[in-house]
Amino acid sequence: MQDQSDKLCFKTESARDCETAHQKIQSYSAAKPLDLVILDLSLPPAPQLNLYSGDDLGVCIRGQFPNTKILVITSYTNSHRIRQTINVYNPLGFLNKQDVGFSNYISAINKVLLGETHYSKTIINAIKQKSLNNIQLDAYDVIILKELANGSNMRDLLKLVHLSKSAIDKRKRLLKRKFNIESNSDRDLVLAARTNGFI
Repeated sequence: MQDQSDKLCFKTESARDCETAHQKIQSYSAAKPLDLVILDLSLPPAPQLNLYSGDDLGVCIRGQFPNTKILVITSYTNSHRIRQTINVYNPLGFLNKQDVGFSNYISAINKVLLGETHYSKTIINAIKQKSLNNIQLDAYDVIILKELANGSNMRDLLKLVHLSKSAIDKRKRLLKRKFNIESNSDRDLVLAARTNGFI
């Protein structure tokens, strides 16, 4: 909203972890929407809410408030991770922390509020990088990887993923093939997924 000086006025909320952020998001509604969210991807997780990073909050925000403007800030430079964020909930702004000074941070906020796309130099360079293996994962694959990273066993996966045991086993085998994992180790799979920026 704007005052008589034509300056922007903000009512702000802040959160230092996924659980607190989720609670604050839920306090808003269609009648009282969020205008802008500045989202750090490295927030501490809330496994009980299936929120493992800022990306999961981004999906939640986009589903509940499709018109909310999202500005992501991260230290990640991995092209897979950055492309995944863009493909899943398409933030208007995307900044790498190494690129951010006070002046360009304010400029990014202003552009996003105006509905303009603003990606910082490191993010643009990461997007331009060609993928070495062009790994494609769907939502089920990502959930399985995140749950395995969280220490979930097959019993947990059956409750959370809503697929049969044989379907989950098949997906795990395909994931290991995609990441060139020759062992049967779920740990190796999780490490490969992290290295490539998928979790």
